[in-house]
Amino acid sequence: MNDSRMKDAELEAAITRALERKPEGMAPLEFAARVRAALPAQPKPRTRHSVAGTVAVVGAAALILAVCWLAPRAQPSFASMTFDLEFVMMVELAGVAAWLGTRRSDD
Repeated sequence: MNDSRMKDAELEAAITRALERKPEGMAPLEFAARVRAALPAQPKPRTRHSVAGTVAVVGAAALILAVCWLAPRAQPSFASMTFDLEFVMMVELAGVAAWLGTRRSDD
């Protein structure tokens, strides 16, 4: 009875050693080069250009220039048309900036 337990323990130890041993690679050294040579050439990935993003940046630049042009002429009063126009442009600029800041980069 004691003999069968020893054989079982030896068998279990041998199985454990066999399972823990890392397999050795048998691929030839030039295998990767041959596989790479057999593959077709990969096309260059095309970058996507966002027309809306470009228009928004150009619009923001135009709004900044218009606000800088109107700033010396605007009297701080809501009765002044230049001040009202400058205020509207600043709100539009804030909206464009918020849209550019919250849009996803993969769009």
